[in-house]
Amino acid sequence: MSSTVIHSGRVLLVIVATIVLPAFRKILPAEDTGTPGTVHSLNRMRRTQTLYELLTAAGLVSAAYGFSQGAFVTTSALAAVLYATVAIGLTLLILRKYPGIAHGVVWGIAVTRVAASLNKCMNDLLIRFFPEWLVEAGIAPLPEELLKFLGVLFICSCIIRPRHWADYVFVGVAVGMGFSVGENVVYYVNLTLENLDSDIKGTLMAVLVRFIANPLMHSFFTGIAAYGLARKQPVRWLLLAMAVHFAANFGPSVTIALENALWPVFAALIILISLWGATIVSIVKIRKILPAEDTGAKSQLVGSKS
Repeated sequence: MSSTVIHSGRVLLVIVATIVLPAFRKILPAEDTGTPGTVHSLNRMRRTQTLYELLTAAGLVSAAYGFSQGAFVTTSALAAVLYATVAIGLTLLILRKYPGIAHGVVWGIAVTRVAASLNKCMNDLLIRFFPEWLVEAGIAPLPEELLKFLGVLFICSCIIRPRHWADYVFVGVAVGMGFSVGENVVYYVNLTLENLDSDIKGTLMAVLVRFIANPLMHSFFTGIAAYGLARKQPVRWLLLAMAVHFAANFGPSVTIALENALWPVFAALIILISLWGATIVSIVKIRKILPAEDTGAKSQLVGSKS
């Protein structure tokens, strides 16, 4: 009973946040308070920021509780800590010139537990009507991409003043990396326990599997949706991010469901290689485009002076 109440509460929290959030508005400079309209906008922005902070705190508590319940062994715990340190450290280092990155990482970690709960609720409901492989592939993209996109929306509307499309994209990348960290911790625990021969072998296999599956995958998905927000086409690009996420899940789901067939293995391999290729090409293109589009105007945190 308590579990059902907790799940329902999380669902309600997400729905309320989505409805209450003032979406897609332009943020005025924090020091500009010369007109009543500006004051009203600033008050609304502060309320939105308070909501963001409360949701982040609630998500972190939920994530911490979930991690504390994990059946960690020494090797999986060390792998989780090492991966989180490296992934978060590199993200903060590489994207240090852009605002809101730390906020993005924290939000990504905070919503992992909520996303897992929503995935479970949707799985229990849809498994009665659809094939298991389709449910497994199609469930995660909806709540996960929505929750990650919600973080980008919060951060880019009440935490920073984006002045370039890259500001949105890199916040999305940070959110995706934070989500990946939270998700991989769970995978390390589960895959380690599934190996009955050795904890070390189980952990090493878990790390290898998750690396092959592309550790930048969630950053790629959320970056797509964030780019749409920058171009004022959020719905179209969010749906594209969900579609790409579905494609990434499709291969493994069909391979497991049709374990005696050979074609799903090739399909999964093609999808995996394509996602790796798309990720690498995106990184290369961004590195080439940004210097050419550098206008000298730097993005700022809300409240800082221009």
